[in-house]
Amino acid sequence: MNARPELVEILRLWVRKAEHDLEAANRIMAIEEGCPFDTVCFHCQQAAEKYLK
Repeated sequence: MNARPELVEILRLWVRKAEHDLEAANRIMAIEEGCPFDTVCFHCQQAAEKYLK
């Protein structure tokens, strides 16, 4: 099954955005004191939604 090139590009963009959310979560978790875990969870949830789209 071949997907249209436009669709493949849109999927790549969503995956890239999801990876950026995970990278943000990882960087925020690197904060040793006062890490805002609610923000980490938000970025993880956003990444999951983007991967599912």
